[in-house]
Amino acid sequence: MLGSAFHSTTPGPTDLLSYSRDKDDTFTLPAEMFGYRLLTDPRLNKGTAFTEEERSAFGLHGLLPPTVVKIEEQVTRRLQAFREFHTDLERYAFLRDLQDTNETLYYALLGQNVEELLPIVYTPTVGAGCASFSRLFRKPRGLFLSIPHRDQIRKILANPLFDKTEVVVVTDGERILGLGDQGAGGMGIPIGKLALYTACGGIDPATALPILLDVGTDNDDNLNDPLYIGWRHKRVRGE
Repeated sequence: MLGSAFHSTTPGPTDLLSYSRDKDDTFTLPAEMFGYRLLTDPRLNKGTAFTEEERSAFGLHGLLPPTVVKIEEQVTRRLQAFREFHTDLERYAFLRDLQDTNETLYYALLGQNVEELLPIVYTPTVGAGCASFSRLFRKPRGLFLSIPHRDQIRKILANPLFDKTEVVVVTDGERILGLGDQGAGGMGIPIGKLALYTACGGIDPATALPILLDVGTDNDDNLNDPLYIGWRHKRVRGE
């Protein structure tokens, strides 16, 4: 069953089961993407929307509740949860967590509710998201290229995970909206911008790569924050 092909239930920009599209329009997953491993890959996971056929082919029975839920029903449920939060930062954190666990559902939700969700995913709420980035950090997304590892950049970029990259958004985190230097927190900008490229422009998220050039920060709040995840160093300038 490993490497079996199956049809996606969510075509278009939300069709993320596309590691390898066959001539008969089915999808083939690499052998290592099986069972729990499949559910932990945000690009491939679609939660309870996996069909009975898919669950049998990829060892998902028992790892998911038995009821198959259509993507439309998932969107309705997540939209209701989104609206129950009291602050925009809470809504931002909710959407970022969804993006990091189930991109199929995330882009279905965003694509169908762009007008309501855009101010949360990007401006103005993304500014607060950048300022709170270290506290909200759950899972890695994109690339953090830092000064201490500058001699490893070629090796980092050679990772096969990035072979399909076609669109890159880069920031050094210094001038983030009206907030100034946010250091590593500036990563929220390329993440948010690329999400809109997918939702509004149809860019395959598997080909989009957010990058932070971490050359330090002159923001003392970051440097003195024990939870700050960036390089704790004054911003390096010049060549």
